[in-house]
Amino acid sequence: MKVSLKTNLLIDLLLFVSMALMSIAGIVLRVVRPLVRHAQEEWVREAAAWVMSCGRGVWFKIHLWAGIVMMLLLAVHLILHWNTITGYMSKHIASKGARVAITLVLFLLLVVSVVPWVFAL
Repeated sequence: MKVSLKTNLLIDLLLFVSMALMSIAGIVLRVVRPLVRHAQEEWVREAAAWVMSCGRGVWFKIHLWAGIVMMLLLAVHLILHWNTITGYMSKHIASKGARVAITLVLFLLLVVSVVPWVFAL
């Protein structure tokens, strides 16, 4: 499937934004949240409290939905570039059995990474 440059750039940009949002929300939940109570400096506690003022639930939802959007965009990205991926594998991996095994392993990794998100909803 031939993908236009604008479409590819849009998908890549949205993938980057969703990954950045997920990372920022994860850092807020893991690093900033504990600083509200345990930081020794007053200004650090105040800054952490300001970041957490919208609540843990909001940051968790941002983290969750940015991750879901990222996984969906990754699937679209792989589908749009499937011919390139299979062409590369055909050129650099001689054995058809090895190509099938690699494809199955990658598919299983995708399934394993998506299933927890489905049950988190």
